[in-house]
Amino acid sequence: MTDPAAPSIAANLETLLNKGKAKVSVDEVVALVERGHGLAPIVCILTLPALLPMPPGVSMALALPLLIAAPQMMLGRENLWLPKALARRAIDRDKLQKGVARVVPWLHRLEAVVRPRLTFLTGRAGAVVAGAVCTLMAVVLVLPLPFANLLPALTVLLITLGLSRRDGLVVIAGLLLLAAAAAALVWGLRSVRLGWTDLFGLGG
Repeated sequence: MTDPAAPSIAANLETLLNKGKAKVSVDEVVALVERGHGLAPIVCILTLPALLPMPPGVSMALALPLLIAAPQMMLGRENLWLPKALARRAIDRDKLQKGVARVVPWLHRLEAVVRPRLTFLTGRAGAVVAGAVCTLMAVVLVLPLPFANLLPALTVLLITLGLSRRDGLVVIAGLLLLAAAAAALVWGLRSVRLGWTDLFGLGG
């Protein structure tokens, strides 16, 4: 049985996109999702674009807001601060809807099995640790590393979904995935180094 007070991130997204407005601003997304539940749901939503196949430059730009939100979660803030220029930035609803439509069904399935468990892991201390991990993963997502985005994004998704629905078991799953994400990061850095070596003929 799920926590009735827990926010449904997928349902909130669908509500926002069904309002019929031509554009959706960042602060509208924040206002709808936040609703007294802290920053975990917001960080979760900001991670969703990183799960979609996009050119490196685009995925980097979309991951930048994570670098603002994740450290604030680590510091225990309840409400997100955003620069006015970023908060007012708007995206065409049709474009946003196409991307969201690809991830919302999976998010609904995840939320259906997430429920309050090991809730002591989802309190203030857990949020601080999770925020530190999400901050590290946000840095990784912004870096132009080939094939290294999926696991960090999934790590953040699981941790923030677990926090927002008070499911410590899902938070643990996200932390375990961190090891795989670290391995992917090492592999991505090695690929970049080898690419530079081949390009400029460096090394032996």
